[in-house]
Amino acid sequence: YSSGKHKKQGTWSAIANNAIPSLWMGSAPRDTGTIESSIGDCVDFQLRIGCQAVILPSPLTIDSATTYADELAWLDAGISYCRTLEGAKPPVYATVALQDITIRYADPTRNPLLDLILDAVSAREIQGVYVVVEQASEASDTRQCGSTRVLGAVLHVVHLFANEARLKVGVNFLGPFGLACEAAGAAWWASNWYKSLYRLRLADKLGGGRSYPLYWSYPAALDVHLETDFDSLVAAPQGLFGRLQDQTSASDALLRAAAQNHRASVVPGWRYQQGNVAQAIEHYLLAAVRSDRELSALTGNARLDHVENWLKAAVAMTRPIRSALGQPPRTKTDHVLAWQDAFLAYRKAHNV
Repeated sequence: YSSGKHKKQGTWSAIANNAIPSLWMGSAPRDTGTIESSIGDCVDFQLRIGCQAVILPSPLTIDSATTYADELAWLDAGISYCRTLEGAKPPVYATVALQDITIRYADPTRNPLLDLILDAVSAREIQGVYVVVEQASEASDTRQCGSTRVLGAVLHVVHLFANEARLKVGVNFLGPFGLACEAAGAAWWASNWYKSLYRLRLADKLGGGRSYPLYWSYPAALDVHLETDFDSLVAAPQGLFGRLQDQTSASDALLRAAAQNHRASVVPGWRYQQGNVAQAIEHYLLAAVRSDRELSALTGNARLDHVENWLKAAVAMTRPIRSALGQPPRTKTDHVLAWQDAFLAYRKAHNV
C-alpha cells in the first residue's frame, strides 16, 4: 500500500482483492521454479528492510498424516538460496506453521507429526525456528487460544528445539502466552493488538469493521470488555479490581477515574466506541514489554516458577470475575485455565 499511489486504503484493498483470483492458486506451489522465486522475493525483502535474521517461508501444515515433504522442499530451497547471498550471512529461521487441527487431539509428547517435524527441521542447517499456529478452531469472538493441547504442543516443540537442538526459537500470534513460551526456552515472542495481528486465524482476514478498545490485565491474563464489564469490576467487592488492575502510562487516566468511581466512558481515550483504540494499544504494548522485561531478568527454573505463579493467580481471579459480571459476560475468561493447564502439563512432561 502506498498513500501516494493509492490515496485511500480502500482503493488499494479493492485492487488487491480483484487480483487475488489470478494470483493465488488455492494451494502452496510445488514446482521448483515458483518455490525458488517466492523464497527469493521473501528473503530479499527481509534483507532490504534491514532484518537481523531471515525467516524462511513455509506452507501451512494442515494434515496430521503429512509426510512433511512439501514443507521440507521449501525449507531446503530456502537454505540453498541463503547460501548464495553475498557478504555476511544472516541467521536463518525455519518456519513451522501448523493448523491447530493437527495438534488439537493428540498428547504433544505422543504426536507423530511433532516428532517428525522436530527431527527433520533440527537436522537442517539453520540457526532458529519460527513457530506459528493457525487457530482455525477458535471462535470468532475470542482473541486468545484456549486449547490446552494446542498450547501444550507449542511449549513442547519450543522446549525441544531450544533445549535439545540448541536453536533460537521465536513464537508469534499467541499473545502474552508468549511469556510461557519464553520460559520454556523461546528466545523471543511477538504480538500486536489488532485481532488480525494478535492471533493467526485465516477466517479473521475475511472480517471487516473497525475495532473497539479492550483493557488488558496482565495479573488476570485477560482483556476486560469496556462497554459495561470494566465498570462492574471496579464496583466489585473484596478489592477484586485492585488485584486485576494493570497500570501503565497509557492507563493512568482510566485508573484514576476508576479510583474516583467514575465510569470508563468519561475518559475520552478509553470510551467504548468504534476505532477509539490508541490508548488500549499503547497500554497493551507497554504492559507486554514490562512483563517480558520482568521475565527476562530471571533465569532457569525461576522463569518457570514466575510464569506458573502468574497463571495460578490469574486462574484464581476468574471465578470472582465471572461472579461480578454475571451472565453472559463480554469479558472472556475460559482461556486462562487452558493457559495454566498447558503450562503445568508441560512442566510435568519435561520434568522442569
